[in-house]
Order: sequence, then C-alpha cells, then structure tokens
Amino acid sequence: MIDSILAASNPLDHVVDTMRIGIGDPHHPFWILSNHMIMLLTSALIMLIVFPLITRRYQSGELVPTGTRNFFEALMLFIRNDVAKPLLGDETDRFMPLLWTLFFFILITNLLGLIPFDAVQKLIFGDVIYPIYGTATSNFWVTATLALIVFFVIQFNGIRAQGIGGWLHHFLGGAPVWLFPIMVPVEILGMLIKPFALAVRLAANMTAGHVLLAVLIGFGPTAVNAAGWAVGGTVTVISVLGSVAIMMLELFVACLQAYLFTFLSALFISQLIQHHHEHSEEEAEGHELGESHAVREKDAVKAYAKLHPTH
Repeated sequence: MIDSILAASNPLDHVVDTMRIGIGDPHHPFWILSNHMIMLLTSALIMLIVFPLITRRYQSGELVPTGTRNFFEALMLFIRNDVAKPLLGDETDRFMPLLWTLFFFILITNLLGLIPFDAVQKLIFGDVIYPIYGTATSNFWVTATLALIVFFVIQFNGIRAQGIGGWLHHFLGGAPVWLFPIMVPVEILGMLIKPFALAVRLAANMTAGHVLLAVLIGFGPTAVNAAGWAVGGTVTVISVLGSVAIMMLELFVACLQAYLFTFLSALFISQLIQHHHEHSEEEAEGHELGESHAVREKDAVKAYAKLHPTH
C-alpha cells in the first residue's frame, strides 16, 4: 500500500502535461487534448461566465457595485489606476482589455492549479482517467504563448506610435549612428529577452512551488516505508505542517505572478509608445523655451530703450 501511495504522489504528476486525446502513431501521437488544455479551457469558461454576470447590472443602470462585483471592481481599478496608468498615461484605456484579460486569466489558472483535483477524483473514481487537474501555467508553452501575444502587441503599437522609421531608430538606444554595430544587436537581444523573461518567470515559479509541495507531502509515506509508523508518523506531521505553510506561500505566489506578468507587460508596452511621446514633448518644450526666450529678449531691449533714450 505504501508503494502505491508513493507512486501516486509523484511530484511531476501535477505539473507535467499529459495527453488525453491524440491521433496518429500510438508511440508519437499528435496531441488533440491534454489536461493542461482542459485547465486552460476551464479558466476561459469561468471568465466567460463570471464577467458577463457581474457586468450585466452595470448595463441595466445599477452602477454601485455590491458583493462580488465590488471585489472584482476593486481588482480591476487597482490594475488600471495603480499598475497601468502610471506607465501608459493617456493610452491606458486602449490597453486595459488586454491587461485585464491577462491578469484574470493567469490568476484563475494559477488558483485552479492549487486545487488537488487529481487526488479528489482518484478518491471518488479510483484509478480511472481524470483529465481535470494540473497547473497549466507551469507549462512553458502556455506561458510562452501569452508572452508572444504581449510581444506582438508591443511591436505593433511601437510601430503605430513611432512609424517604421522611429521604430527602427529606437534600436540605436539614443546612441550615435556609428555605434549601430554594437547597439542594434544589443537592442534586438533585449527585445527578445523581455517576452522570454515573462514566460520563464511565470512557468518556473509555478513549477517550483508545486514540486516542492509534492515533495514535502511525499516525505510522510517515504518515512513510514523506511522507518515504520513511529518515526514516519512524526515526519508526516512535520511535513503536513510544512506543506500548509508552503500552500499559503503558493497562494501568494499565484496572485503575485499574475500581477507581475501584467505589470511587466504594461511596462514593456509603455517603453515603446511613451518613447515617441517623450520626444514630442521635448520638442514642444524646446520650442516653447525658445519662443519665451525671444520674447524676454525683446522685452529687455524695450526696457533698456526706455531707461536710456537716444537723443
């Protein structure tokens, strides 16, 4: 029995994607559906159900939020006013649908990954196939797809704000043209590293926490199998207490990673679109300063002429 418990508590079971439906060669099938895909579809379904429900009352004229609407509105206003607006300025509202979608999709997927659906289904149904479980955001391909979406949004809006010429010019990073052999490769590398960092940060954090949690839980059965129930029981109690602490940390990390992905997405978008606005403002300010200097110079000449009239 202990051996079966150990087999069932494999730390990788909860984070590794597993095919549920495939076609083609049985040894190397083409995946049609996997447990991570099912969890992603579940997250999307939750959003498609919850958000129309909480916005229906706004459409009917009930503008004061209560209960669940109050909770979601507080989160949405935090993302808009405290995360996006300081970075995006007047362009904030144009990007809020994307940023809100990223935040809530990642948050819901992270939180679903904390629920041990596989263990619950195994207790209820036995060793049958239980496809609804796992942490989809621990899958690098999932986080890379989200990061790729952000990457294309960044580049598209950078070109839209600056034009092709301005977008190409930003690869110089403000350096003289003769430094382009050094600056352009560095800037291109930085452009690619940004989405890569988004993808790796989210996947690595969700994977590490779940593996650590599963390993701690596995200490109990391992100790019982190796040293008997006396020692194993003590180790089990300690490992369960440690797992509870790690679970609380995991809950915090699930929320934190959704926030960080959204914040960094807004930051990377702002770096290109605000670059154009900053240059425009500097030119306008320089024109204003030049104009005011000329006015002051004329006033000074008139004042001097009054004080020293020529005969």
